[in-house]
Amino acid sequence: MRPLILSIFLLIAINCSSNKEYSVKEFTSPSGENASLPRLFTDNTGTVFLSWVESKGDTSSLFYSSLNDDQWSKPKLIAKSDSWFVNWADFPSVIGKDGKAVAAHWLQKVPGGTYAYNVNIAGSANDWENVLTPHKDNTPTEHGFVSLTPASDSTFLSIWLDGRNTAGSGGHDSHTSGLSSAMTLRSAFINNDLKIEESFLIDASVCDCCGTAAVKTKNGFIAAYRDRTEDEIRDIYISRFMNGKWEKPVSVHDDNWEIAACPVNGPAIAAQGQTLAIAWYTGAGDTSRVKLAFSNDEGKSFETPVLLDNGNPLGRVDVEFISNNEVLVSWMERNMENRSKAFFVAKRITTDGEIQNEFEFSLMESSRKSGFPQISSYKKSIIAAWADVSDQNSSKIKVAILE
Repeated sequence: MRPLILSIFLLIAINCSSNKEYSVKEFTSPSGENASLPRLFTDNTGTVFLSWVESKGDTSSLFYSSLNDDQWSKPKLIAKSDSWFVNWADFPSVIGKDGKAVAAHWLQKVPGGTYAYNVNIAGSANDWENVLTPHKDNTPTEHGFVSLTPASDSTFLSIWLDGRNTAGSGGHDSHTSGLSSAMTLRSAFINNDLKIEESFLIDASVCDCCGTAAVKTKNGFIAAYRDRTEDEIRDIYISRFMNGKWEKPVSVHDDNWEIAACPVNGPAIAAQGQTLAIAWYTGAGDTSRVKLAFSNDEGKSFETPVLLDNGNPLGRVDVEFISNNEVLVSWMERNMENRSKAFFVAKRITTDGEIQNEFEFSLMESSRKSGFPQISSYKKSIIAAWADVSDQNSSKIKVAILE
């Protein structure tokens, strides 16, 4: 076990309309050397799971550690291989329930091309030994951008981008074959023995390489993602899983971002009962923005979005509830004095749309090597994790908590 609390305190109070000082306190990280691609998940007991990938030569290893009583557990190796598809935007995850890790995923290369790979899902019930591929199409195409979330005591939900219809259409980033060969969004409910109980097509045409998000609500589940229309409008959509089926996808807000390419910037979603918070990046009108929208009816409707960025966002958003009526949204904001750098920043917003605080977690590389910084709930506050890239192109995971 590793003690967390360090002696470094960064006190930041910017635009603090509530007159409350917030501190960003650095914690030790459980990761080893050459670590990147952090992912955070907080379960129903408040236990935080941090997963990451360590690289040595051609071998990638997926580890995780859990956080309880301000101490990390000893890191546990889930799997390792020299044939994974390891990508800055499409990276592994671990989820938990009742204080224990439940499932993990990573991407396994298959013969057929650079962008031919499958989703692999493993469970803790058999000590991560067995692996399930939730899609059965057997095409040498892209399958990734997975989101996992617990569904019940014995099942979990997986959603992923599925490229089975893109076979023969020109592959990755090809947009010449129409929507009949578009990337799709699919899902499966999987039990802890890695048996698929139900599988569904959610949307037959989605953006090719933007991350997905999934969350459980009071009465069902929400899948959030970037859609793709015939006119190459790529806005953020959701679909609701209610009464045993996925409903027709709907737009969260009509940004009308026309782009015949993938911006590699998916949405983030959080839920508190029937209240949803969705954050996203858009480049509509050739203007980069980070937006946040709330729903008070589990996604049936959404309020007018709140604009959050400071004028130069890169995106890579995340969102988490701090309380019943407040969320924290994080993203990367470019440093205009040195465009190779970006600030990992966040703002606290009430569910009425009022921005309360703004603060900074870290100055980091703006390149793809820095990946997607993460936030998650911890002890009625927020824990953050990000990849710190050195000048020698090695990286380590840094962790901090907002108090």
